[in-house]
This record gives sequence, C-alpha cells and structure tokens, in this order.
Amino acid sequence: MGHLATTNPDKALQGILQDPALSDNSKHTYAQRLMAMSAKLKQPISELAMQPMTIIPWIKKQYTEVATQKNVVTAVLAALRRMSPMKQQHRQALAIWLQASKELEAQQQARLKANEPSARQQRGCVDFREVIKVRTALAKGSRQRLLLAFYTMIPPLRCDLNRVALLQCPASAATISQDDVDTVQENNFLCLPADRKKPAILVLREFKTANSAGIWRRTLPMNLTQELWTSLQAEPPRRWLFTTKSGMPYTAKNFSKWCCSVLLKLFGRPLTLTLLRHSYLNSMDWNKLTIAARENLASDMCHSTETQDTYRWISGNCISRPGK
Repeated sequence: MGHLATTNPDKALQGILQDPALSDNSKHTYAQRLMAMSAKLKQPISELAMQPMTIIPWIKKQYTEVATQKNVVTAVLAALRRMSPMKQQHRQALAIWLQASKELEAQQQARLKANEPSARQQRGCVDFREVIKVRTALAKGSRQRLLLAFYTMIPPLRCDLNRVALLQCPASAATISQDDVDTVQENNFLCLPADRKKPAILVLREFKTANSAGIWRRTLPMNLTQELWTSLQAEPPRRWLFTTKSGMPYTAKNFSKWCCSVLLKLFGRPLTLTLLRHSYLNSMDWNKLTIAARENLASDMCHSTETQDTYRWISGNCISRPGK
C-alpha cells in the first residue's frame, strides 16, 4: 500500500504518516479523516488540535453518529500525541480531547451493550437471506456477484479486499508453506492452484487488526473458488481480485466507496460492508454455537469475541434465522 502524501507540510499529519508503529491502514484512515476536517475548516490540523473547546462542538454538530464523532476525535488524538515538543498548552489540549474521547466511548459502549442498532444502521441493514438471494440472481462472472460471493460464502471480512494480488500456484493451496507465503511481496494475496478442482487460499497480512491477530490465512470453499474462476474467465486477464476501471487495485477508501455504490444499487438501501457483517452474525442461531465455534468465528472475521457480541442485535429489521 502506498503512503499518503500531502502538499501542506502539516506537522500533525506528518507525525502520523512517518510513525513506523502505525499500520498503513491506520495511517490512511487517520490522515483521510484529518484532511477532510482541515479542508472544511480551512486550518491545518496542528492548529485545530489546539482548539478543543471550539472543534469538539463542531465535530458533534457536523457528525450525528456517536461512532463517527469518536473516530474523528481518535484521529485528532493520534495527531496531537505525535506533535512535538509537548508543551504545556499541548498537554492541556490533550487532556480535553482525552476527556471528550472517554465520554464518546461511554456513549458508544452504552448503545453497543444494549445490542440495539443505531438509526443509521436500521436504514441500511438488509436481511442476510435477501443478500444471498440477490447474489444468486446476479450474472455469473460479474464483479457485483463476485463481491457478494466474497462477503457471503465466507464469514464477511472488513474492507480488506481492496488490494489482493492474484497469484498462480503450481500445487494445491493446501501445500503452500509458510516459507512460500513469506516470499510474496504483496501484503494481501490470493493463491490460485493450477488444478482448478483444488480450492484457492487467501492470505491477509495488512488489515485493521493485523497487529494483534497476525497473519490471516484461510482456504476458500470450492463454491467461492469457482465463483472467482468464473469471474476471471468472463473478463480480460487481471492481476488483482478487484480492480478499478483502469485495472489497478483500489485504495481502501475507494474500495469502500465502490462497495457502497454497488450495494446501494443492488438493495436500494445504504448497506455497507460493516452492516453485512452485522447481518451475517444476526442470521445465526447462537443457541447452537459452542464457545469454541464462537471463538473460531470471531477469528475468521478478524475481531474479538467481545466485538462479536456487540454485532448481535436483540431487535431490528436485520434479525432473522435461516428457515424462519
């Protein structure tokens, strides 16, 4: 993944972009949020961060969702912590931003622990059975069908499939060693075995929770592998799982935009990849899942069992069980 460049030498942004401790995903996410706020207020982040009493109310007015407010405040905190030197006025501003973050976190956790969807989530969520129904009706080989296949035929991931290289492998996926994986330069890739009767393997090393989860490696089910082969046969050769019109991989932000556009067109609702994850988990009968099964499912979706619990709603228009 490439690094963001800014024409404005904003010290706050540069501190984030140059921090080796942050993943590329975190750098891009923080920088995008901060640059958007800086553009709207026409001030560099290094100055905005020093005005918490003015900027925090602006954030709450600008963004109605508590989760979005928290995300923006988190980005400002990431920038402020990397500004040097940390003078007295910096420490005072930091304390105010930290308090705002704690308050927003408390509000967010209160809603999550109630297992209730927000109004925005209610507007966008779609029953998982409907997602599968729409996927099945789409033309085989189409990008839209491939997208839904990757988010329904395996436990749906986050927006982590924007830059997945397609590699031809001489053997079956099951024989790919860790040494083979280590030699691949691309962080995220999909290995297609020469024998088309064998399943593909997906390897992710760059994703939101990679620092804690490590390398994510899964052998794909054969139905999903066949969906990919059908897509590849329907189009000119390509090097990436999903590509822009120019044949290049998406950035994380543009992939998210493309996915939202596709989902809106297919379902007529502001459905997102995150809401697909909610919908998937809410379609399951949790009374039939053992603790081990729940832990494995959380690992498959690259989050903790605690996060998994917050994805489950006790009411809302997405909740259903297969066959009901």
